[in-house]
Amino acid sequence: MDGDENTQNGDAARGWIPMSGDLSVEAVLDPHETKTLAVQVPPDYDFMFHRITCRSDGPVLLKVPVPAPATSRPLAGQAVRPFPVALDAEYPAHLAALAGETLEEWTHKNLLLTQQARAGDDQAFFDLIGRDPRVVGSDLTVAKVVSWRTELELFAKYLNLKGSRLFPLTRVEEARAKMEAAKKNLRRLGQVHIAFLDQRGKKPLPPPGTVKGLYYAFLCLFADLKQEFQRRVTRDGPEKARRDLLAFVRALKGLEVQPDSFFIYIAWGVQMLDQLRIGEDSPGLTEDSLPNVVGRGSSTPSEIALDLTAQVFEISANTVEALRQSDDVIPWTDPEGAIYALGGRPNFELASFPEVQSVLRDLDP
Repeated sequence: MDGDENTQNGDAARGWIPMSGDLSVEAVLDPHETKTLAVQVPPDYDFMFHRITCRSDGPVLLKVPVPAPATSRPLAGQAVRPFPVALDAEYPAHLAALAGETLEEWTHKNLLLTQQARAGDDQAFFDLIGRDPRVVGSDLTVAKVVSWRTELELFAKYLNLKGSRLFPLTRVEEARAKMEAAKKNLRRLGQVHIAFLDQRGKKPLPPPGTVKGLYYAFLCLFADLKQEFQRRVTRDGPEKARRDLLAFVRALKGLEVQPDSFFIYIAWGVQMLDQLRIGEDSPGLTEDSLPNVVGRGSSTPSEIALDLTAQVFEISANTVEALRQSDDVIPWTDPEGAIYALGGRPNFELASFPEVQSVLRDLDP
């Protein structure tokens, strides 16, 4: 679980310091087993979760109750895990994930950049700070700043000095170049943190868990629709099968959804169908477009799920494919505000949901 922590510095109580970090728990569950786990947030932390991931061999339903906040905070100097400890214990893993690297890869690359920076490579130094802002408090940064300020002190007074015919100045241009380079580096020292997180020219992606949830909802829906259609074609013929399947989809739109059920995503997907292009036809699931998704030779359920999910979020099918493979949980809230999530890979069959079973019984009395 990723979140933003507010930690109090035990050395100097100067307010609460926000910092990104991670919390994790591990549990072994048998099929249909229920277990309650407490995520231990240290008493000196406020923690705001903004991403929850779950690795599981099968689907796991999570409910995340949020207790009332504590009424008091520990006094300064009594922190269980003060800010400097959190910087070393938790922050590196978050920074590595931010760079898309393992902690080992991130540490090794930073070591190489440190060696290059100490050898005089300023670009390596700025790359290092962008990757790890803790370097700002290091001896390396102090040495760089002192060096650049010294360049300014030595050459600033000569910036506008002009020589004469009888008193020519030598190497003035070289001195000016050194001073300008020092000024540029001192400005970059503050800008490098913004540049590392600059999103200009990048399209923000939707939450991976939500994309993942809708993809698997469409996959579940159309995999079962395809099987149901083929079954009804064999029994009743193609025309009646088509009419019955469309009536079945319409009935799904009006169902009440249980708050703790993944069916909430399937219901959302069904409601979105009227606004989505099905195959090459106009929006909506109609008698003309139905064969594109359930008929013989039609697209596979996974291809349909990729296409429809990409339309909803206005992203490419390749992006959907990448996001749906993430470990992010599939989140939703009930009308009372309770937080639910599904971890692992949803492998449900549509007919396994009680809501769907009642519709099928009404369709074939």
